[in-house]
Amino acid sequence: FISLGHNVFEKKPFLQYAVQIYKKIKKDSALLFSACSHLLHNQELMASLAESGFDAVLTDPFLPCGPIVALYLELPAVFFSNALPCGLDLQGTHCPSPPSYVPRVLSLNSDHMTFLQRVKNMLILASEGFLCNMVYSPY
Repeated sequence: FISLGHNVFEKKPFLQYAVQIYKKIKKDSALLFSACSHLLHNQELMASLAESGFDAVLTDPFLPCGPIVALYLELPAVFFSNALPCGLDLQGTHCPSPPSYVPRVLSLNSDHMTFLQRVKNMLILASEGFLCNMVYSPY
């Protein structure tokens, strides 16, 4: 995650930056999926959690491992986050988010965009479905 933060400040062509982000997200999501898989297959730890008598699982909805653990333990999942991944919060609330003046998270644009920044914003919006599928399909 640190390298992702450093890469934000590098001036690269947009396509090169997008490919770099894609590779980084793919690598990080594989790592997080592996960690979740190891947690769920650790029978001793999962049995210990089941016996602990928890009332709920507090989790961030960005990664689905928390809700999966909650489902396994038959506990309610309580989410804490300022936004759901993949724009699910916007879809769920039917909140308008026109890309013509609402910048996407990875765009680094302000709400006052030039034409090329709006095009970039649209390209990021178009790629979000692909990236979300890449990150969440293993779960």
